[in-house]
Amino acid sequence: MKLGQTNHMANSPQGVSLEKRPDEELLEDLCIELRHVGVNDWELPDGQRILPHIHGVVAIHGELVRRGVDWRPRLVVLSTETKWQMTGLLDDCLGFPNRLPFVRELNGFRRALRCQLCSKAERPVDAELFWFCEACMRRVAEAMNQQTPLKGIALFRTYNAECRCIHADADTVLAQTPYLGELHGVCEKFIHDELERRSG
Repeated sequence: MKLGQTNHMANSPQGVSLEKRPDEELLEDLCIELRHVGVNDWELPDGQRILPHIHGVVAIHGELVRRGVDWRPRLVVLSTETKWQMTGLLDDCLGFPNRLPFVRELNGFRRALRCQLCSKAERPVDAELFWFCEACMRRVAEAMNQQTPLKGIALFRTYNAECRCIHADADTVLAQTPYLGELHGVCEKFIHDELERRSG
């Protein structure tokens, strides 16, 4: 199927087993399941929305292999359509749970792990506090220490105890990412503790 063509083949009725679906339909089903994995990869490793789609990818791939159907050309097209590395995503689905299927953009970055501050590096999978890379976490700590503005971060003090971390008082400089909906900041110690946890 060429890029931009519409698949006019009628879908099989819901509940039809993989073994009874035509090859072309199975290829499209594989693409659909991979797209679902890519859209929901922020739920990894155990989100209830993504797990059925990972299992679906594995099952459909197994049936295509059993039939001797070459799925590679279709995934090349799918990668062009989505701007995601779909062959690698398939490999990661097949290696799950030992490998986590985070979708990679064409430049190689795992989309869900892209640093939300610089967009030029990845955060760790288990990042807490802020979804920033290590370098940006250090930039935040330095900005707090020097009390200098940093684009993408709000620095503030507050008299409201419920709006600050447990280490802070009314004179402590706090940091908050604009992605949080409510006002709540953390102190520089919180940042350093997170960096230490990541390296531990």
